[in-house]
Amino acid sequence: MIDFHSHILPGLDDGPAGIDESIAMAAALHDAGFKTIYCTPHLMKGCFEADNQAVILAASTLQARLHKENIEMEILPGREYYLDEFLDGYLKDPLPLGKTQYIMIEIPNNATAEYVKETCFKVKRGGFIPMIAHPERCRLFAAPQKSTTSRILFFGAERKNSDTNEQEPALIDYLKEIGCAFQGNLGSFDNMYGPEVQQTANYLKKQEVYTHFGTDAHSLRTIHRLSLHKT
Repeated sequence: MIDFHSHILPGLDDGPAGIDESIAMAAALHDAGFKTIYCTPHLMKGCFEADNQAVILAASTLQARLHKENIEMEILPGREYYLDEFLDGYLKDPLPLGKTQYIMIEIPNNATAEYVKETCFKVKRGGFIPMIAHPERCRLFAAPQKSTTSRILFFGAERKNSDTNEQEPALIDYLKEIGCAFQGNLGSFDNMYGPEVQQTANYLKKQEVYTHFGTDAHSLRTIHRLSLHKT
């Protein structure tokens, strides 16, 4: 199996602080059947700003240590880019996942559908493929809810109430049309992020939206919480 989303590299973001835990995480993933890990530390202005060379060096160092520990695991560098006003600048010198053309992008809940479309189109135009990280955790991709309509007489007019969410079905269609990839978190299917995320994960899986999966592991404890089954 391949883990396309992992915060296993030490000291770069909110993942492990030291390499010993990174090795323990890799060993646990190896025992669960993983053979390749794409290391995707956050790149977020003002929070996590390690440069590309730091990521590449950390991945190389971890690979060497795993070889020394006789843990057969392929470690590949990458990034998890945060979609905000600073992303354009970072993408002038992007770090894709390993030797692929995939650029992993995390979409915040305050992003608009049009901004997501515009950004992903720019990435595609630059010769790369946007990979949307855990779309099930973003409101723009939330599973549709059953709507209820109540009619209330209000100054002679009817007022309609609905519990529908803010899903943008056209956004998924557009992103699929331009060739984007979608990475689901394994923990989302196990209710790790709450029932709404779990519902959306199952919905997107049923709709055959997902193209890749990952643990999004930040610690050994996270890995132990996962039911690492094939999705």
